[in-house]
Amino acid sequence: MSTSMIPIIALGSAGLYSVAMIAMKFWLKLPGVGLGLLIVATLLAGATLELAALREERLGIIYTGILGAEGILIATASFFLFGENFSYREVAGIGLVLIGTALAWA
Repeated sequence: MSTSMIPIIALGSAGLYSVAMIAMKFWLKLPGVGLGLLIVATLLAGATLELAALREERLGIIYTGILGAEGILIATASFFLFGENFSYREVAGIGLVLIGTALAWA
């Protein structure tokens, strides 16, 4: 696997983990077998991509990349899908995670 694919694989993993988290939030309102299967499938697929990335890159780099991407994706989803707002402190925290991710991957 090309090392140039690692960021894309990590982003794919973050996207899958984010879908699972969003589905978990919906589960609270409308539990069901289909939603449960979606959660399990996306967690397994996300972990599979993460394992592929870990074969080529250090754990800390992959972890921060996935965490940073998830931060953006989950914050965006929680704002647009669930109407959740963020305090200035929470926005600052998300920003620090993103800055840390950018520094780690630079």
